[in-house]
Amino acid sequence: MTISTILMAFFVLFAVGLTWFFVYYFGNPVLENPDGIAKVVGNCGDTMEIGLKFKDGRVENTHHWSNGCSFSKNCVQTAASLARAKTIEELKQINMVSIMDEVGQLPETHLHCAQLAEITLQRSVENYLKSSQQTVVSGTKS
Repeated sequence: MTISTILMAFFVLFAVGLTWFFVYYFGNPVLENPDGIAKVVGNCGDTMEIGLKFKDGRVENTHHWSNGCSFSKNCVQTAASLARAKTIEELKQINMVSIMDEVGQLPETHLHCAQLAEITLQRSVENYLKSSQQTVVSGTKS
């Protein structure tokens, strides 16, 4: 193996990694000042985060993140996707079954991923409701 072959392999791997980073980063940008946000750690050790931005009583934009397995990432992405354009009452109807319907068949050992995504979504809704109540009480919102 020559030095040029090693360098070429390094640059190809670097380009692939850099491309993946930019696709992931620009495909799922972090929400600035989300209206509701939650970060939940499951019993398995996976962490999920969902941020919600509301406009006119509906979810305008979402942010999701997970450090878990591919099943966790798919479930949290699906939960965030299902939340878009929904009202609070519609958000409260999203559960692990509706997430699994969208994700597809999960192995029995990973059903908790859908449950963790549901919990994370519902806690971000609770966070939004709690923060919007506080702003109404303090008089900054009408």
